[in-house]
Amino acid sequence: MSIAEPPQPDIHDPTQLTVVYTPNPDGWVTAQIKEYPSAISQGSTQHEAWTNVLDAFHDLTHEPTATERAIYSLQAQVDRVRELVEDLGPIVERTKRSAVDAVERIGRQRVH
Repeated sequence: MSIAEPPQPDIHDPTQLTVVYTPNPDGWVTAQIKEYPSAISQGSTQHEAWTNVLDAFHDLTHEPTATERAIYSLQAQVDRVRELVEDLGPIVERTKRSAVDAVERIGRQRVH
């Protein structure tokens, strides 16, 4: 006599996963996939948390294509440029103020 093992859930099939919901004190809902604990997210509603945790699960288990890797790399470079431009903002403002101050000082000097 043999005993059949119960089928194990397919962790790549979202319909076979168990999502655990936890309400947060701030009113949001945390969702975590029991079979894949590193897939965790939150949302303002249970449905939004469910959608977000499935996105997190996909991100954790999906092997990006060459095109996706190229897009991610390009996006990272754009983000770095954006950060540099934001960092330059205060420097540009200080430089403009210094230039205006210098022009005003020169304008106040008497010309003989």
